[in-house]
Amino acid sequence: MIKLLLVEDDEVLGFIIKEGMELIGNYDVVWVNNGQKGLEVFESFQPDIIVSDIEMPRMSGLEFVQRIREIDDEVPIILETCVSSSKTILEAYSLGIDNYIKKPFLPDELDAYIQSLLKRIHLKEDNRKIDTSLIMLGQIEFNIPQQTLSTKEGLINLSGRESKLLELLCKNINQIVPKDVIAETIWGGEKFFTQQRLDVFIYSIRKYLSSESKVQIRTMRSLGYMLSVE
Repeated sequence: MIKLLLVEDDEVLGFIIKEGMELIGNYDVVWVNNGQKGLEVFESFQPDIIVSDIEMPRMSGLEFVQRIREIDDEVPIILETCVSSSKTILEAYSLGIDNYIKKPFLPDELDAYIQSLLKRIHLKEDNRKIDTSLIMLGQIEFNIPQQTLSTKEGLINLSGRESKLLELLCKNINQIVPKDVIAETIWGGEKFFTQQRLDVFIYSIRKYLSSESKVQIRTMRSLGYMLSVE
């Protein structure tokens, strides 16, 4: 049973989501209509996942996410939004959301988002238990300490920055990594970062991974990059 904490101030939408998820089965849903109640329920309910609206009275969804991350940095959070501003979405990711879903949506769609997110999290945990220095991308083996890729064509030696960039993307498989995070992690900040430099590294890594059709680096326009693994 997946324990879902739903934070949604719209009475009609909240009811539809709660009833819909419970009809799908395998969900224990607690629904509250504001962020303050969400914080109060969080401690006692201990949810497996949180789904929160972004625009709410008293406490915005972004503030709610920030408050949750102050007490728990692991519980998965999906943000509901009709906001299309890349700035708002980037801020949400920087505060600690794992994904977002655009309104309107059906309970079946939300279920698909949740199942995909939990699957990735469990996969990460399993990989961590096995060996954090080796990452399998399809049939390609990424050896982090040695900065190499083992492919069907042979061994590829990565540069230091190529390896760091790929490692950062691997730590966030199927999730958007914002450009500012890449700039800070790989170049130490915006001062030494240019889009042209990043484009060169992205191009090279895409070429290295080209033998695996189910492994792709996707450009998320105005947001960042995502290492997509099917």
